[in-house]
Amino acid sequence: MKHLNYLQYMGRLMLCAAFLLGLAGFTNGCKAQEGQEIHHCITHYRPVSSWEKVADKDKVTILGPAVVNQEQMVQYILSRNPNPKLNCTLEELVAYYYEEAGSEGVRPDVALCQALKETGFFNYGNDVKPMQNNYCGLGALGNKVPGYTFYSPQRGVRAHIQHLLAYATTEMPKKDLVDPRFSVLVEKYPHYRGAAKYWPDLNGRWAVPGTTYGQDILRLWREARQFHEGENDLNKALEAAQRQPDEMVNWERVYGLAYLEGNYEVAVLSIDHILKLDKKNINAYVQRANVYREWGYNEKALADYNAVLSLDEYNYAALSGRAYLYASIQENRKALADYDALLNRNPGDTVALYNHGCLLADEGHYNEAMEDLAMVLNLDPDNEIAQQAVDDLRAYLKK
Repeated sequence: MKHLNYLQYMGRLMLCAAFLLGLAGFTNGCKAQEGQEIHHCITHYRPVSSWEKVADKDKVTILGPAVVNQEQMVQYILSRNPNPKLNCTLEELVAYYYEEAGSEGVRPDVALCQALKETGFFNYGNDVKPMQNNYCGLGALGNKVPGYTFYSPQRGVRAHIQHLLAYATTEMPKKDLVDPRFSVLVEKYPHYRGAAKYWPDLNGRWAVPGTTYGQDILRLWREARQFHEGENDLNKALEAAQRQPDEMVNWERVYGLAYLEGNYEVAVLSIDHILKLDKKNINAYVQRANVYREWGYNEKALADYNAVLSLDEYNYAALSGRAYLYASIQENRKALADYDALLNRNPGDTVALYNHGCLLADEGHYNEAMEDLAMVLNLDPDNEIAQQAVDDLRAYLKK
């Protein structure tokens, strides 16, 4: 593999050898099935975009009080869908969320935003139907599998909240258990139990690969918070940019504020204006690609990354972003090729090393994966994520 160039460059560090000696003999007994199960057995073994597991703006806990009141949530939902498909009034459903989530200590307003994401603001249109009272896709696994049906809206809300509890805490629900997937998660995936403190921690757990699942929920929550509020900094910046549309600095400010707030629509709008003013602005293409990737528009993100790389074959930001996108959608071979290119140019990139190791493990190359992880720890001895991955992989291979 090209990847060996940077290992030779780093001198086959002693730490790598120590790890490999400890693993000798285990790999031969590994089955192909282990490679398929490793995502379920090793909770920390997923590619990362950076060592900040959750951005500061997204450190919103699943457990906690509501910030947005019921009336404002109702008005926000109606602004996006005047005719929600429900088996009760919208006011009643919102009240159920505040009652059920509030009694269990889950944030009612954010849980409701998760339902909005799952149902498309109660428009539905996918496998789950309105009559099911299933607001979070419980049991809906794709391929026209509709998931569970609950006999009342309140019971469907309770099941949603209880399923969130299974991820957010090890405590049992206070009310009678109605979530049919609760025991499945507890018994089959005990490592997920209580593993999600923040909403983005649901990425790759609740939704697979779901790389921006939690962030998307929080984006809706921020929109609800700002609904009918007075003029904020983003609005002022947007108005200033619209008054002077040929001033690039104005659109750059709009982008910065919009991206910080998770307002991806305005962030893309601002980048579009920047590119009208400067069609060869490589940084703008990368920024828009990153927004599209976080927003879940993978094809658009890939097009922008490829546009940059057609202009600058070794653009590190675009190559890194594309590699992470490929890894997130499980295009492992393409991701490995990009990470090889990154590591040949910068052997000390610990994020690329870690992700390369994740992908190698997923492909069943456990010894080579451990080389990568050992290198990360040599370069960054206090890296808790890499250390946990090493410990998990070693324990997994001993089974």
